[in-house]
Amino acid sequence: MQALSHPASAAGSRDTGNRLWHALLTAVLLVSATCLSPASHAQETDIVIRDVRTELKDQVWYLSARVDYQLNRQMLDALQNGIRLTFSLQVEVNQVRNWLPDSEVVALQREYELSWQPLSRGYLVRDTGNDAQTAHSTLFAALHELGTISSLPLVDTSLLDPEARYEINLRTLLDQQRLPAPLRMLAFWNDDFSLESDWHQWPLEE
Repeated sequence: MQALSHPASAAGSRDTGNRLWHALLTAVLLVSATCLSPASHAQETDIVIRDVRTELKDQVWYLSARVDYQLNRQMLDALQNGIRLTFSLQVEVNQVRNWLPDSEVVALQREYELSWQPLSRGYLVRDTGNDAQTAHSTLFAALHELGTISSLPLVDTSLLDPEARYEINLRTLLDQQRLPAPLRMLAFWNDDFSLESDWHQWPLEE
């Protein structure tokens, strides 16, 4: 016997979907209005990578570092209006060669989401790789957690030549491709959602 869908259920699902879409569109329009307002002016944003260190343990190299994030008012408004900000951590391990271009050994990318939780009146930081998440009552605490890189596995020594030299390149950025489509278009024309660090380079050694 073929199951029949209940018209009221289908209508309810459509209404729920419409409300969610309307809420997202409203949030995007509010943030866009802030970005385009004549009273809006460019604010300094920055990502600074510091306190980088590597450690060899059980034949695996691990990375730890401190990343300081400074967000502008447009990014904070986006958070308050329910838009998640995704930050991409990118790491390369390259073999240094004297007469040839450096050779890439490993390229890693980790993504972290920062979001505002209106019910708890706090912030959530989520590692999209393993879905681990932590809740924070203040933006300062959330950004501190976001910027804490602790014992990130880099490369197994079996992939490395013990006689060669290696360097690590590290940077992090706000992933504009993870923004809602209207904000992605807006980010193409102005710098309010442009945020990335310089490449930080140092030798792979203890």
